[in-house]
Amino acid sequence: MEENQEIAESGKDISNIEMISSLKKKNWKSYFKEFFMLFLAISLGFFVENQREAYVENKSAKVLAQSMLEDLEQDRKALQEGIRFMEEKDQKMDEFLRILHAPGADWDTVAFYKSMTMVFSTFPFSPTDGTYSQMKSSGTLRFFDQRLVNQMNAYDNQLKKTVFRDELVEKGEWELVPLAATLINFEVTGELRFDKPITKETYIKIRDQDTLDLFINKVAVVRTMTGRSLQEYKAQLLLGEDLIKEIKDKYQGKD
Repeated sequence: MEENQEIAESGKDISNIEMISSLKKKNWKSYFKEFFMLFLAISLGFFVENQREAYVENKSAKVLAQSMLEDLEQDRKALQEGIRFMEEKDQKMDEFLRILHAPGADWDTVAFYKSMTMVFSTFPFSPTDGTYSQMKSSGTLRFFDQRLVNQMNAYDNQLKKTVFRDELVEKGEWELVPLAATLINFEVTGELRFDKPITKETYIKIRDQDTLDLFINKVAVVRTMTGRSLQEYKAQLLLGEDLIKEIKDKYQGKD
């Protein structure tokens, strides 16, 4: 009787152990399922958010690219005009130096004044870099691939060189002004600069050979600086045209 009771109780214990083990298995599976569903929901959320950000960035990149194109087109037009201007200026200064090296008795006074007017003429190139500066300060350059960013940076670096060379030309011209003011009548150069008829006295006061040599050297400096500036303009234009092509290839005609 007692043995039967012990066997029954032992059977109950085994049954309870099996039931607890089964519950633990069920709970583990339930926890795993809940964890997996949570992980899936978080991953899906990240994916959707990343897709949304990528969409916004692509749209923003297209808007910025169009604005950058407009800036570059303005620069290209200005650079093309600047190159034509400086090539003409270089030619005129070459002719002027030929005049200065010829005997003074052979000088054409009007040609002399016209040449001086060209020496003091400048091309005011002011880069249109608002979009690039905005992207650089706001961090939106990251919307573009690295190759395009490198091209933008190279264009901006060249702009600094181009503007610097322009400043050197202007500096050379200003250094020539005090000497030129003792040799010629600046009122005449002013009239010629604005295409007005000459009404003032046209005189040339070269005191001695040393003065003439100094004058020739200062004019030659302006010509040299103009030539270097011309090289930078051409380099700038080349980079700009490459950048325009790259941006158009990547962004124009895309939604």
